[in-house]
Amino acid sequence: MRQINQYLKETIAVYEIIAVNDGSRDNTLEELQRTQKELPLKIISHPQNEGKGKVVRDGILSSRHEIVMFLDADLAIPIEELEKFLVAIDQGYDLVVASRFVPGLKVLCRVLWYRKIMERVFRLLRMIILNNWKVQDTQCGFKVFRASVARKIFPMATVKRFAFDAEIIFIAKKFGYSIKELPVILQNPERSHIRLFRDPLNMFFSLLEIRWNDLTRKYKWKQNA
Repeated sequence: MRQINQYLKETIAVYEIIAVNDGSRDNTLEELQRTQKELPLKIISHPQNEGKGKVVRDGILSSRHEIVMFLDADLAIPIEELEKFLVAIDQGYDLVVASRFVPGLKVLCRVLWYRKIMERVFRLLRMIILNNWKVQDTQCGFKVFRASVARKIFPMATVKRFAFDAEIIFIAKKFGYSIKELPVILQNPERSHIRLFRDPLNMFFSLLEIRWNDLTRKYKWKQNA
């Protein structure tokens, strides 16, 4: 987090860092509170684990800046990559996402073979079930939004866990927002634990949930968004 702060301090005049503690049972919250004394850090704490979707949604919607982003805390993608994402926003794009499936990706770490297979299987299922063949990668944990767009999209999202990113991209595309994919540097393997049988099933059912939400017209503007 200090690395993120140092980069933002040197490159952006006004910013804030929002950390969401998702019901952790270790000393994460205490560590964040100590860090808060040194950095411009806003803390949101869930009493129990609610999943990545809820974490990102709460963090994004609590921001009051014109541009918002979320990234994985382990900096699997270097924070320095943000510069080219901001350039794309300045060029007029509403949402800019990191992609592992567009030319220019640099992989500086070892990616486990079964993770590669799961990524490609999920990508194919997502494209088929959600009929989205243009966006190559929805799951890479580095995304930048115009805040005005994020405040429209995120209140509509319902998926809390596995396919949250896919749902956000689906909603953005559905309502005509412009999306740009950029290649990135992948420097650390993702640390999340994968359950080889349960997680693919959960991902599949989450995609079906998104399709069902669309068919039943649940994706509508929220009055206060």
